[in-house]
Amino acid sequence: MDKKERLEKYKKELQEKKRSMWNDLREDYFRKYGTDHSAQFEIPNDLEDLSVIDHLEDLGLTISDLRKEELVRLEESLRRIDEGTYGVCAGCGAEIGEERLKVQPYAAYCVRCKGEIEAREGGRKPTL
Repeated sequence: MDKKERLEKYKKELQEKKRSMWNDLREDYFRKYGTDHSAQFEIPNDLEDLSVIDHLEDLGLTISDLRKEELVRLEESLRRIDEGTYGVCAGCGAEIGEERLKVQPYAAYCVRCKGEIEAREGGRKPTL
């Protein structure tokens, strides 16, 4: 599989994950409040549209910080694909390994740079 095909594969996977997360949020909301505000659940196209989350929280839906962070990371990854920088380390500019992207498709840093960041942030063990 060439690079263009791999990027398209990752883009589809990330878009599907995004749809799935928004569907989960929709189901949580509908279970709690009914379908009166169903128009609020259009899937955002980009990071600016993530203000929808703030609006949903104003309506009473509790969204964990981890879910918010994951949605932001999804959007950032999709943006990097569109810009042609997906798979390139934001720290050193090296290519992020295929194995790392398979495990962590949101990865913006190679293993080495991510380890250095985590070490500076408190000595935690590097993660994929």
